[in-house]
Amino acid sequence: MLLGFLKKYPDSPPVLVHPPVLFGCGFLVGLALNIWLGWTFNVGNMVKIGYGFIVGGFAICAWAVWKLRAAGTNVPTNLPTTALVTTGPYKSTRNPIYIGLSIAYLGLASLLDAPLALLSLAPVLFVLHVGVVLREEQYMTEKFGKAYEDYVDRSSRYF
Repeated sequence: MLLGFLKKYPDSPPVLVHPPVLFGCGFLVGLALNIWLGWTFNVGNMVKIGYGFIVGGFAICAWAVWKLRAAGTNVPTNLPTTALVTTGPYKSTRNPIYIGLSIAYLGLASLLDAPLALLSLAPVLFVLHVGVVLREEQYMTEKFGKAYEDYVDRSSRYF
């Protein structure tokens, strides 16, 4: 079973796919389609926009990972969560790493002038929401109870 492969420990979120794998595969499929069909944005030089989004997206990810590590909890989804982090980027959103990855994804699609790679972000985000985020939220509710429910009340899922 796929979940058995993904769950390295019994006490880890039951996600369907590791988010970096999901983002990477989605992007590569979109890029391959883009190369095959030869689509372009036709809006001129997207390089500066692309670099800005890539740097900004990865900066958000780095900040979020730093806060998780500072709290002594695991980052990979196949490892148990050991602490509820509600500071830094987690103060306002429960999923800053996924937001950062999405922004970097947009930047890479812009940088490579790949509109089909950009369009492939939609199914990636659907799978992320249904197969990762909702499952992580259930796991966190079971693990941290009222503390997590209170955190949900004062933060947003994404924006």
